[in-house]
Amino acid sequence: MAAPNGAALGRRIRSLRIEKGLTLKQIEARVGISATHVSEVERGRTSPTVGALARIAEALGVRPSHLIDFPVGKPQTISRRGSRLQLAAPDGRASSDVLIPADPEAEVSMFLVTLAPGFTEGVPGESRIGDKIFRIIEGEADLELGDQVHRLVPGDTIQFRSNVSHRLINRSSSVCRLLWVMWPRMTI
Repeated sequence: MAAPNGAALGRRIRSLRIEKGLTLKQIEARVGISATHVSEVERGRTSPTVGALARIAEALGVRPSHLIDFPVGKPQTISRRGSRLQLAAPDGRASSDVLIPADPEAEVSMFLVTLAPGFTEGVPGESRIGDKIFRIIEGEADLELGDQVHRLVPGDTIQFRSNVSHRLINRSSSVCRLLWVMWPRMTI
């Protein structure tokens, strides 16, 4: 793989920083490179020196070579029915098929989630920056985002920021199936 240009390197650094849930100020505190300089690097407006790149990598917990030759995703991933990792809530009221395997080169996580009738679960906002996307395949669900409630039916898709507290509720008497996508990927 060829060395990335400044913009690509910056995107790689930003993506990894977000995946690890770190702010620019936390990078600054860890290794003494100003948040402003890291921001300029992330936006491709300046290139880091070798020393700065090494310190940024240290703050991110990776080797400098990982930033230069960063895996940006496989050209394809195949997930076959019957060979997927399956997750289930202890009470059995929710289960998930992991559609995109936990792979350090994958940029998103994707799950096929089944919610039993009456299922409800609240999730506090996450510290990491990213997006969640739900697409209803079967049944209905309510998604509470702060003080807003969105009724979702088959074919509906909603995207929201991961740092927003939310609650997913299946108020119906039948199961609800949905695709759940997360960026950056979740590590399982």
